[in-house]
Amino acid sequence: MLHSSLRNNSIFCLGGNCNTPTIIPNRDIAKVAHLAMLNQMSKDIKTNPVSVFSGKHRKCKKDVFSFLNCCSSMTGWGRDIGLSQCKSKEQELALYRKKGYCYYIGTYCSSRIPILGICLVRKSTYCCFQSKLARIFQEEARKQLKIDFGTPECPNCRGLTVKE
Repeated sequence: MLHSSLRNNSIFCLGGNCNTPTIIPNRDIAKVAHLAMLNQMSKDIKTNPVSVFSGKHRKCKKDVFSFLNCCSSMTGWGRDIGLSQCKSKEQELALYRKKGYCYYIGTYCSSRIPILGICLVRKSTYCCFQSKLARIFQEEARKQLKIDFGTPECPNCRGLTVKE
């Protein structure tokens, strides 16, 4: 007879023989996280100067009149009628963002109508890394070290030095 019960801490019984399992906490998760970090660092190390988890700044554009939106949907009436397309780096950015590899820095107006000052094109800037772990490591380290990611117009996606 097979039966399961939570009474008297017996979880599993087979033929009248019940076993009370002991829960042993996993104390190795910190070691696993450390090994994963070292593995990622070995893939991402730069040697001149020595730094780890460096990123690349990526930008995407969104036209104010919905002519083209390369920041989220890769759509717009300009694309629909064949007048415009998103660049390959913007498509790559969309993929990296979907995977969680990018940190959003901000958005700025990159093109205005002269005299009126109306913004025609807005660009969003990101720092993208080779993995989600690298992005998280960068975000947390920069908080502690008080290093910012720069501005949307002038991003700072550099790697962390050994000293840092």
